[in-house]
Amino acid sequence: MPEAVNRIFVFIFGTIVGSFLNVCIYRLPKDASIVKPRSFCPHCKTPILFYDNIPIISFILLRGKCRSCKEKISLRYPLVELITAIIFLALYLHLGLSWQLAKYMFFFSLLIVVSFIDIDYHAIPAYLCFIGIVMGLLFEAIATVNLLKAGQLTSLELMPIYISLQGLIFGMGFTYLFKFFGDILLSIYLGFRKKESIEGEKESLGLGDVDFMGLVGVFLGIKAVIVVFFLAPFFALLYSAGALFFKKSHLIPYLPYLSLATAVFFFWGNQILRFIGFTF
Repeated sequence: MPEAVNRIFVFIFGTIVGSFLNVCIYRLPKDASIVKPRSFCPHCKTPILFYDNIPIISFILLRGKCRSCKEKISLRYPLVELITAIIFLALYLHLGLSWQLAKYMFFFSLLIVVSFIDIDYHAIPAYLCFIGIVMGLLFEAIATVNLLKAGQLTSLELMPIYISLQGLIFGMGFTYLFKFFGDILLSIYLGFRKKESIEGEKESLGLGDVDFMGLVGVFLGIKAVIVVFFLAPFFALLYSAGALFFKKSHLIPYLPYLSLATAVFFFWGNQILRFIGFTF
């Protein structure tokens, strides 16, 4: 199959997956089934016809409005589809058609879901990261078995499953320690300012962030945890400044910035590590 056809197929596949991710983003926080009923307009609840549910294209043809009630369709729907398609294409160009491609398509799909849910709710269903961690360990367990069968493993330290478990423990442990001491400092700050904290403002990081960093550790390892943890605040800087000066709130959706930092590390991690002299 010509390379151009492969790329087009991967991009289209990404839009289809993105359409499904939209369903997950909308329904999972509501504890609703992602299988039934079929897609419907969130305003008038009318089921969406199959020709009005073509990723990206239907949004353009309908001019961003529901065919039935004429209410505006959120720009988020085609945005999620486009982001997923671009990421899938980038992964394909980076990894080629491989087992690794399937693994990281799953990983980045999960990042998209938790990021957009966090934007709306400032929290995510706890089981999402847990599912991701289990799936990540399963991927690495299979990789370990295959390497053992091929006689390509010479020590425990080289086993993919061992490296992922290290990343999981370090990712969650390191982030939880930061959260623990950060919560203490935030409490002292609020007390010094004699400011009563509102719900969410009493935490420097949420437990969802802790779970997320464990997920990153499983898929990308210890170095990724460190780089992502300290890179994400730079992406969040503008938003957090606006929240502090205009909304007077310490609460921001942090998972999107962690996800962005994760993507940056995945594609340019080696260059970043060389730049900062990270050698261990």
